[in-house]
Amino acid sequence: MARTKIAPAGGHARDIATSWARERPDLDPLDYLLSIYLLRIGRIIDRVGSRQWERIFGLSGAEMRVLLALRRAGGDYAMRPTDLFRALLVTSGAITKKVDRMSAAGLVKRIKEGGLRVQLTAKGKQVADKAMTEIARSALMSRSRVSLSRQERKVLAKLCEKLLLDFEADAGVLELIE
Repeated sequence: MARTKIAPAGGHARDIATSWARERPDLDPLDYLLSIYLLRIGRIIDRVGSRQWERIFGLSGAEMRVLLALRRAGGDYAMRPTDLFRALLVTSGAITKKVDRMSAAGLVKRIKEGGLRVQLTAKGKQVADKAMTEIARSALMSRSRVSLSRQERKVLAKLCEKLLLDFEADAGVLELIE
């Protein structure tokens, strides 16, 4: 029988904020809480998604991200391995392993037109499209799962986009992840 995990009274986020305010009253919580919260949200979404992709498609979350990156590329649904690992913020070795496994599963193929590129197969495109439908239908951030209104979700999406643009424009931040 699965054990149910219970969040601390008032929620884990409040516990984090209260604990750090107590331990480091000299720091402004706005300088660190957003990073902590976003990291925790990202881990929850990543773990839920990874389990979902494994159960539905037999793919890891990382492999699904490769499929989705290729699918959103449009055109012939192909990208250079370098563009893939930069887009996904992973190492070239990580991409090679994923592409090998996905190629064996018939989801992608390597093509040598204008240099080596990784391309979705018809099967890979079909899986990516089914996955996006599933993401839209059952997403953790959908109105049926979170207490944010549609307008609040739009504002949050805009704020996250703004943060990402700031980070992506900062060469120092990008150096840290490469």
